[in-house]
Amino acid sequence: VYLSYLQKFLDNGPPTNQEEEREFTNMLESLVLDQTSIPLAVASGVRTLKDVRREDLDLRRLQEMEDALYRFFTARVGLRFLTEHHILSNPYREKPSKDDELKRRLGTIIDDEDNNAKDDFLGCIQKDCDPFKEVRRVAAKITKRCRECYGIAPEIEILDTTSEKNASLEFTYVPHHLRYMLAELLKNSCRATVRSYLKEISSREDQKNTGSLQSPPPTLAPIRVIVTKGDEDVSIKIADQGGGVPRSAIKDMWTFAHFTQDDHQDTHESNTEFENDEITGGQKIRGFGLPLARIYARYFGGELTLKSMEGYGVDAYLYLPVLGVACENLPEKVVMSPGNLDSSANASRNDDGDDDDDVYDKSADRTTPDSSRIGDDLLWRRQMGTPSARQTFEMLARRAL
Repeated sequence: VYLSYLQKFLDNGPPTNQEEEREFTNMLESLVLDQTSIPLAVASGVRTLKDVRREDLDLRRLQEMEDALYRFFTARVGLRFLTEHHILSNPYREKPSKDDELKRRLGTIIDDEDNNAKDDFLGCIQKDCDPFKEVRRVAAKITKRCRECYGIAPEIEILDTTSEKNASLEFTYVPHHLRYMLAELLKNSCRATVRSYLKEISSREDQKNTGSLQSPPPTLAPIRVIVTKGDEDVSIKIADQGGGVPRSAIKDMWTFAHFTQDDHQDTHESNTEFENDEITGGQKIRGFGLPLARIYARYFGGELTLKSMEGYGVDAYLYLPVLGVACENLPEKVVMSPGNLDSSANASRNDDGDDDDDVYDKSADRTTPDSSRIGDDLLWRRQMGTPSARQTFEMLARRAL
């Protein structure tokens, strides 16, 4: 698939005028919207590991696969972020907002009443993203899907504990990254809470049939989300009472080869959109949610952790840096790859601060990366505005190679 994408780049060539830039942007958009094949292909390959006819992989080979998938999806996040930002910030892209499929998938179509947010976007970056509003938006969507799936949904309580001192601090971030992480965590909490509740209902029915009913009627426990903005991080805690998981199983939850359901998907979920997400084009891909969410969190220097109390519930902690100076957080092998060694923010600017059409110094030493700035940080993207089509072509081509 990526070879076919690369061939399109080579056939298109670097744009040199307005019409060629429009064609280049349209080509990029077609690649971004064709996002289902790669995650599905990888997921299908991982699922074959559970085929009883296959020889079991030893731990070393499984770890090699996990490391390779981690590097692959981290690099893919970077490629997609670069292309999405170029497409959405391109001045020659003329599409009615409400009919824009890419904006719909990324959630950058702003409601008419939210006028302040409309001018707050540069491409897919929002200058002052409101984490509390994003949590409310995602919670409403997941609650609706959970109710469609199971017929019931736990209440999601959202608390904003940001101090007055920090309330006015800007939180520059990529909203659709944040929404994906929140959706995965809230889906897991809703699923665990509802299943724990239904299990108690079933147990109570068994007790009733055997005449040993003693426990009080179960209640559907709420999920609590706490949002706070600090000087360095925006922190989000999602706490559920879904029964928790054994401490020994926590590590496996971060692996791509981990499946929460042994051989088949819950019949409730298979007939609804509960597992759908825009990142994978609305496809139901199980087992990738948590590891992908952590990759998105770590990409700009954040972190995602889980703390479980077996028999009670799970607390998820999402830490996101208040961006502006944080660079991409890439695995060492991606950082040292030929396409990334000279893609620093400084490499695309002359000493006088002007854009340099020749983004990369072809004579630069490609064996040692710029240790001061690896990748392109959001502050530079915000200040410099829309990257030229030639800059985008060069960066994408080098990373692909």
